[in-house]
Amino acid sequence: MTTTQPRASVDLDARSVTRTVRVAAGANAVWRALSEPEHVAGWFGDGCETDDGGPLAAGTRGRLHFEGYGWFAFEVTRAEPGRVLAYRWGQSAEEPERMTEATFTLEPDGDGTYLTVHETGFTGDTDDAVRAALEGNREGWDGELDELVEYVESRAW
Repeated sequence: MTTTQPRASVDLDARSVTRTVRVAAGANAVWRALSEPEHVAGWFGDGCETDDGGPLAAGTRGRLHFEGYGWFAFEVTRAEPGRVLAYRWGQSAEEPERMTEATFTLEPDGDGTYLTVHETGFTGDTDDAVRAALEGNREGWDGELDELVEYVESRAW
């Protein structure tokens, strides 16, 4: 599904991607979609597992699965329930220098919630490689956050 929400933007100098969407649901519902593996898998890829089987919390390690791309390791670096969730992620936990950090910030807005994702830490051997990674994730966040909005708004929480 495509929404009319603003698209993600790339800051080449900061090597970051940012997107904000408004979800017509309370911050608790958005938080559950971000932090509970069974809900994460409903909008972000097609699989989410944590090493301890629990929700995403500071220090949690796990994996996200994307059909056609495989598993991506993650480690939660910050969790303030209902407000901020951040994790480092990438295709190989053995190459932490190639992982990026995605920070999700929730801001209540009446009966809805603004959700911003800000991803940083893009590296590459060339500027073209960095630019390609940024563009790839910009497109990724456009699609994934559209799916999150649809997922959250289609359920009773």
